[in-house]
Amino acid sequence: RCVAVPVRTVFRLCGRVQETGIEHVPHKQAAIVAAYHASLLDPVVVGLSLWDYGNLPHFLAKSELFKGGFGKGLRTIGQIPVLRRSAHASNSLAYAEEALAQGETVVIYPQGTLTKDPELWPQDSRTGAARLALKTGAPLIPVAHWGLEEILPRAAKLPRLNPRRKILLSYGLPVPTEDLRGHPQAIALLGRRLTSHIAAELATLRGEPLPQQFRADYVSSADADAS
Repeated sequence: RCVAVPVRTVFRLCGRVQETGIEHVPHKQAAIVAAYHASLLDPVVVGLSLWDYGNLPHFLAKSELFKGGFGKGLRTIGQIPVLRRSAHASNSLAYAEEALAQGETVVIYPQGTLTKDPELWPQDSRTGAARLALKTGAPLIPVAHWGLEEILPRAAKLPRLNPRRKILLSYGLPVPTEDLRGHPQAIALLGRRLTSHIAAELATLRGEPLPQQFRADYVSSADADAS
């Protein structure tokens, strides 16, 4: 609460958030929120959204952020450092598994970094989110946003303030996972499926059709049940 209130007050200078689909996130129950990453501001939007819903978000964030007083503050509010490209990287998933076992909401960025796609579509997911979902059975919720890329683009150092600007945020239905359990390539298949579901949320927000490169991996819950 001490963090959310002042952050929300300052963020209102950037724009106003219009949110849909938050009901797809289990309320105060274990969930993995897999977020689209196109701006350094999107953790603020996703974090405030989940907090307002009553869920404390536990972000998996790069370990470089966990230094000094800022890093101590992140640990104090339950955030999880990720030692990327390290033999200890898997420890982060162990902490995430513990949080999920306690009924918490874990937020992970499957891409691992800001998208470099020239049209701002999500890039390939790394394995962490898929591994975590398959191991714990927690719902895997895709979330995308649109509008933040104008406020704080990838190369920008300061946000472009405009309290009237609309920021769209959309949570999708849980990504089907049960049909992949036991499959020898389950992690890779779920990673591609997750990317396609994030892209589908983004396409809706942008008012565009889902690009062809994502369509083969998109699977609705009905299709998964039928298979």
